[in-house]
Amino acid sequence: MARQTKRSWKAYAAWDYRKEIEDLNKASEQGWQLTKGGCFSSKFVKNPDVRYRYQMDFRKVSEMGRYIETFREQGWEYVSSTFNGWHFFRKLYDPALPEAAYEIFTDRESLREMHRRWARVALIIGAVVAAFALFCAVRMVRMPNLPTLVQLLVSAFEAVFLLWGGFLMRRSDVDQRRQSGIPSIAVFLAVVFLGSAGSLTLTGLRPHFVTVTAAESVTEAVQNESWADFQVRYPDWYYLNLDIEAAEPLTFSILDEAGDTVYQATETVLHRKDIPLRLARGEYALAISCTSGYRLRCGME
Repeated sequence: MARQTKRSWKAYAAWDYRKEIEDLNKASEQGWQLTKGGCFSSKFVKNPDVRYRYQMDFRKVSEMGRYIETFREQGWEYVSSTFNGWHFFRKLYDPALPEAAYEIFTDRESLREMHRRWARVALIIGAVVAAFALFCAVRMVRMPNLPTLVQLLVSAFEAVFLLWGGFLMRRSDVDQRRQSGIPSIAVFLAVVFLGSAGSLTLTGLRPHFVTVTAAESVTEAVQNESWADFQVRYPDWYYLNLDIEAAEPLTFSILDEAGDTVYQATETVLHRKDIPLRLARGEYALAISCTSGYRLRCGME
């Protein structure tokens, strides 16, 4: 028995909503009628006995009943709405009617106003994402590292995508020629997903620890005594927080697998944050050399 329902997993950019309408019309011609439109997926039911023409509107609606009734009076049947303000309507197709009968906006200014509503949303979101990209850029200057670089590139891409799309929708006409220079929504979603996943993965692989060692007194001198170790899974900049309090100068060292010193500080009292260390992939040990009582706390991110 042939299936009677299906789900379509497609996503469209807002300025490409006409392509979504075309796809809904083609699906209806093939006997699949929309029951619920969505941002990333839509539901259809099999009914080859009817054929519809679809349209979409974008707006925030305070009185949904009156809104639907307004379109019903013009011959449009309400189908569903998305969480972000897109509304789907349809009208039975009559080949004897002109194409103009299936335009949901009967005047050019109404269409422009719908475009401007979405453009305002896109420009606001794009500005917020651009601000986050700027924050990442400032952080890269202060504390460069690979996860932040990935966040910067992804958020910059998002901001350009949204701001460019908002600019297009503010124009009176959004045709295919203008859209051809914009990456598809599939590319946008892939970049955002892979970039975000990559940044989270890189962050999770970084050594995150806080360790404390202390002794009230030392009976004999301690020389490069290791008390903790950590692993670096990929080469990058890492940042050490270090607090030393000792009766006499204490030497704190980070040693690599070969026993070579990659960082060293000799102090009686030291309180420093975000000490930059360029570390290669491998195992590292924390070591101290001292001749008196001490308290040492260090952490890394």
